[in-house]
Amino acid sequence: MRRSNKLFYLGISLLLIISLIGGCSSSYKSENTSDSGVTESPMAPAPSIQEESPAEDTKDDFGGGASSPLEPEKVITTVYLNFETTEFDKSNEELNKLIEKYQAYIEYSNISYNQHYNNTNYRYGEFVIRVPKDNISSFKTELHLIGNLISESTNKQDVTKQYKDTESRLNVVEIKEQRLLALLEKAEKIEDIIALENQLSEVIYEKENLKSSLISLDDKVDFSTFNLSIQEVAKTTATETVDTSFGTRIINAFNDSLYSFRTTLQSLIITLIFMLPFLIILAVIAFIVVKVLKKLKKDKPQKPNKPVE
Repeated sequence: MRRSNKLFYLGISLLLIISLIGGCSSSYKSENTSDSGVTESPMAPAPSIQEESPAEDTKDDFGGGASSPLEPEKVITTVYLNFETTEFDKSNEELNKLIEKYQAYIEYSNISYNQHYNNTNYRYGEFVIRVPKDNISSFKTELHLIGNLISESTNKQDVTKQYKDTESRLNVVEIKEQRLLALLEKAEKIEDIIALENQLSEVIYEKENLKSSLISLDDKVDFSTFNLSIQEVAKTTATETVDTSFGTRIINAFNDSLYSFRTTLQSLIITLIFMLPFLIILAVIAFIVVKVLKKLKKDKPQKPNKPVE
């Protein structure tokens, strides 16, 4: 009896301890939880209005327009895009319209013909397009007009340090050029004049190379590069994502099945037509062989049957 009373009091004590711990934790949470239900650390400072970034800085512009505040000053952006289309001429026309609209230009283009099944030639276009940095986002947004996008990637190269180093070297070279010019004006001896002119020509050559490097870097930064390819296909690839519904996936599978059946049937018919002359010749040869064998069998004398003993 005493043992059961001890167990009873022990259980009540444990329940009281658990309820006290739960009450303390709930009061601590209520003190550190805002009205919206978001928990805030007591050591975290209140957000400042000045620290909030403007709406245009958060826009995903694919390397153009309002860039991220963390992006370096001089960045070379290269975009790689692969498209497929069933109307190559129309896609090429739309691409030229976009290039003209956004003041871009084609640096390189090549259109080749690749032979595929059914003796059909499908075209493949490669384009290197230079687009002004401020027009990258708008240009890429409208590229869906040229076909079905199947892959894309972006590469950004930070050349800020290289640009500043080149500028510093250019300043040093220009100062050296001014000093040589000043010495050349004061020189009187022929050998001194010749030596100074030789040094001055080397300095001028180096200065022009550095200026050319800066111009090239500015051009690559101000005009981003689009490496774009367009593949002509008989049927575009059905793009499915994690958000694609089950019904849409069924429809895509049904369409792909019908397309495969149709193309297989067409290939079979074309193959039969291609093989028809050979089949006719084989049929004639087989007919002649059968006729000859039948005639030989008919003309062959039959052996008399032996009498049964």
